[in-house]
Amino acid sequence: MATHKTGKSLNQDHIPILLNLINQHTNPAVKSWWENYVKNSAPFRGVKMAVIRKCLHKWHGEYIEDVLDLEQQLDLALALIKEKYTEDKLAGTIFLHEILIPKEVIKPKKDVKRLADLFSNGHIYDWNICDWFCMKVLGELIERNGKEWPKLISKWSSAENLWQARASVVAFVRVSENRDYYNMIEKSCSNLIKREDRFSKTAVGWILREISKHDDKFVKQFIERNMSHFSIESLRNALKYSSSHERKHYLNMLKNLKI
Repeated sequence: MATHKTGKSLNQDHIPILLNLINQHTNPAVKSWWENYVKNSAPFRGVKMAVIRKCLHKWHGEYIEDVLDLEQQLDLALALIKEKYTEDKLAGTIFLHEILIPKEVIKPKKDVKRLADLFSNGHIYDWNICDWFCMKVLGELIERNGKEWPKLISKWSSAENLWQARASVVAFVRVSENRDYYNMIEKSCSNLIKREDRFSKTAVGWILREISKHDDKFVKQFIERNMSHFSIESLRNALKYSSSHERKHYLNMLKNLKI
């Protein structure tokens, strides 16, 4: 097993092989559809998710699994997320979610800063990759380790970086039924709803929508305490599963505050 190569040489040796596999399946129509869907916020090669996953596992089985130790594989997965194209970042996310997290390679004290740096250093910079990373990586880590990871990730709500702050809320969508996390979620939502950017407020709307399936009282109380900070979009999302009468009531409250 190789253990002495530097991170740079590991990337030079192995990442081009995967990217070559992925590039063999580019489709201009897929590229155009995705770039239109995300409003040209990120570049795409034009490869479907199922193909990315297939290429990633083929590459891992043939070139990585019996060659690199798990820590080197973690380095490689993070390096993929630092690549330019969305498909490369998705491959790194799949690598973490489907291969490395089940092997318990990623540890809170050892790796939380490395994950945070993906945001603060600009490698995760649009809602699509941010939310995928939250659902597949951060959410999975929270589910598997109900103590350390939730506390660490919820602290990101005060981060200057928009996407890191958004992650502090979206990462909890997968555990929205678990009331043990509601205090942390409430604190994070209180920080994000006060920010002016759209994607901070929509993160709050999303998590409240999911929590409303399990604790509608929590959601209504949060809305009433923070009504003036909601956008119409985020409020509509938070109230998606409420009655039409309740939605109308709260939307009228917000509109009156905006007058």
